Amino acid sequence: MALYQNLLVLAGLVLAMVLLRTIRRPGGPRGYAAVLALQLALTFAAIVYEDRYLGIVAISLCALTVVAPALLERGARQMFALGRPRLAVRLSGLRAMLMPGAGLGRQQQILRGFALLDRDGVDAALAYFRGLVAAAEDPTELAVIHEQIVAMLLFDHRWSEAVTHYESHFHPGYAAVRPTLALGILRAFGELGRHDAAAALLRAIEDGPLGSEAGAAELLAQARLTFLAHAGALGVVEDALARDRGRRLGLSPGTATLFLGIAAARAGDPVRADALLQQVPGLARRSETRLAAAARTARAHVDDAVPALADDVQAFVQAVGERFRAAFRERVGTRRLQPLVMTTALIAVSAGWYAVTLAAGWAGVGLLRAGALTGELWRAGSWGRIFTAPFVHADLVGLLLDCYSIWLAGHVLERIHGWARTGLIALLGSAAGMWAAAVADPDPAQLIGGGNALAVAVLVATLWTLLPARTPGLLSTVRRSVVLTLLFLLGAHVFACIPGAYGLRSTPLSLGTSAFVASVLALLLPPTLPGWTRRPLALLCLAVVAVVGFAAAQVAREDPIAFAVAHRERRVVEHGVALALPASFEHVDAGERRHPLLPVFAGWLDTQALRGGHLVQFVVVEDAPAEGSALFVLAPNLAHELVVRPEAAPAPAFAGFANYTLQRNGEAIARVVERRLGTRALLLLAAPEAALDPAPELYAAILGDAALAGD
Repeated sequence: MALYQNLLVLAGLVLAMVLLRTIRRPGGPRGYAAVLALQLALTFAAIVYEDRYLGIVAISLCALTVVAPALLERGARQMFALGRPRLAVRLSGLRAMLMPGAGLGRQQQILRGFALLDRDGVDAALAYFRGLVAAAEDPTELAVIHEQIVAMLLFDHRWSEAVTHYESHFHPGYAAVRPTLALGILRAFGELGRHDAAAALLRAIEDGPLGSEAGAAELLAQARLTFLAHAGALGVVEDALARDRGRRLGLSPGTATLFLGIAAARAGDPVRADALLQQVPGLARRSETRLAAAARTARAHVDDAVPALADDVQAFVQAVGERFRAAFRERVGTRRLQPLVMTTALIAVSAGWYAVTLAAGWAGVGLLRAGALTGELWRAGSWGRIFTAPFVHADLVGLLLDCYSIWLAGHVLERIHGWARTGLIALLGSAAGMWAAAVADPDPAQLIGGGNALAVAVLVATLWTLLPARTPGLLSTVRRSVVLTLLFLLGAHVFACIPGAYGLRSTPLSLGTSAFVASVLALLLPPTLPGWTRRPLALLCLAVVAVVGFAAAQVAREDPIAFAVAHRERRVVEHGVALALPASFEHVDAGERRHPLLPVFAGWLDTQALRGGHLVQFVVVEDAPAEGSALFVLAPNLAHELVVRPEAAPAPAFAGFANYTLQRNGEAIARVVERRLGTRALLLLAAPEAALDPAPELYAAILGDAALAGD
């Protein structure tokens, strides 16, 4: 049951994230977005109506249309990298079939051309693409096909044909927004000695979006290096490659040596150029299939006369060289970003806490031993749980969502505010949310975990930080992208607060309080603080961390099960049998479907055990048979599908009672502990068998203290 619920929620999160990314992408496939939206609605309906059939359909569709295509895309890229394009085309074709409405048919046609290149050579691929040109009508599709034709010609080092085709179908600056095409055309211009055209293209690249995009710094450096090498700026190229060795420019040793040889040839040093170019084949990697051919082509022109550069081009070469050196020095001298100390610590503690919980088998009621919170324990003085509950998780999906949110938001929050303020926001915000939930929740036995309250505190503080007035230097496109993602994650946490019988979640009140405290802490002080404030903030954060540690030690010394045994203040009479129950039990009617292994009978159900996917119920049977289990008096039809086998007591506390296991098709599915009270029988039903393990003392005490109402 728990696995199914986790998979269903995970499918919903995956669908929502992929849908958001698809919609945000300019010109994204609307048909595929509609398919994702329909699947998300199906998943939501399965969660709300608790329809297992719809849920299985939603999980299966998500696996087929989202997960499998992602794996196939990764496999196709790997096959291309390994030089097996034909297999990559097959994988891409299967991916296109699994993504209806994604418009991958055109991409598949392009990939077939690469498969032909691998099998039959450049001329066959060119003939194929020229056939596509004759059949295409869409201008966008035509542009893509012409790009591939230019790419094939560049691949075959047919520089003149490539430039002619490019200039006849595109305007001069078209390649400035096509990174791979730009590098190829720059090299073609350089090989043909058209330095003025190369300078114009490089100027367009520097002035265009690639020149201002931080993520395109490596590509811009390679473009400048290509231009400088073919312009004969040997000093600049040699200095950069000697200091860099391809690490920051993203060049392999073979490619770096090729550029150095070309620069030496264009600088008028044919002897050195020839020596360098001879080294290239030995330095080439297996994937660099055309590098040796490029070196041979360059060697054939080593002794060619070097054309003189025009004055304006020579001035541009010097300016590019200065910008290249300055950018290179800036990248080399850039200090490494400080590690995300607090963000990493929050994630590590949450994951470690969950691992301990899982290893100890603390599910359902056992989550109280892990530090979960209830209003009853809070009012009894267990104050430490407001600090430990944010790190308690009952399922892997909840843990992954919380950790991903903290990681993504922490990259912004901790970089700007520092680890101390991040820690204060996360710990105090989540603790405030837990306090509000414990004080205001009307159910004193409601199990409360604060993992998503912890994540919401970090998310909300980050959203306030991303306001233009607080971070004016951030690019609007970057800000919009990050804010949309964080808002989506915030909505996922609010969605996770929908009341349900399973899992461990915060309440809407706890999330609201956590968000309020995080907002106050984020807005109270500006992002940039004077240096003298760092030490007090660090000491304050360390003090809060120490309080969390002390709280964890206090919770570890507590015995919440013994507390539940001692505080069974609910006195009920069920069919003439008096029971003393803790506040976590509620009365249920027969026929309710709460667990796949065993039906629910009229009696008392442990709601805390249900949170962990366990079914634990006490049922009174009147007129119990003298021999055998009284279970089949409640449901005679179960006698045809279940086998009752006497077993040893699952724990010493049950040794004085009759113990049975229920088996279906030879597999144990539940445990029955039975006590006779005159003509009546009190049954403790637990599914699966391990459901009794977290609190055997509590359940045995309820059985042992039961008495006939008249006694």
